[in-house]
Amino acid sequence: MNKRLARLAQRRLGLLEQIESQRMAMAETTLHLHKPLAVVDVGLHAARLIYTHPVLFAGGVTALLTWRRHGIVGLAKNGWRLLYLYPSAIFFGLKYLGSALGSKSGDSNTEVL
Repeated sequence: MNKRLARLAQRRLGLLEQIESQRMAMAETTLHLHKPLAVVDVGLHAARLIYTHPVLFAGGVTALLTWRRHGIVGLAKNGWRLLYLYPSAIFFGLKYLGSALGSKSGDSNTEVL
């Protein structure tokens, strides 16, 4: 029985050494992949953020494009002009934004007395 336990202990030590050498080889192999994988991780995080908040993303892109083209004064001038020319479109957009940011169906904010 002692010989068998000694053989098992020797085999275990050999396997642990083999595991350690394989672990070191894998670390050396994947060393050059850390930076590209970090970039992919940031990209996936950004994609999840855009997927969960599409209205905020679209509004931010629209604001940046408008601000870049006309500046803040042009944005204010165009905003007022659009408000007078297309009020139904503006209010439809606000209604959609409110429903997107509002509570989910089935949630009740009223208190029963």
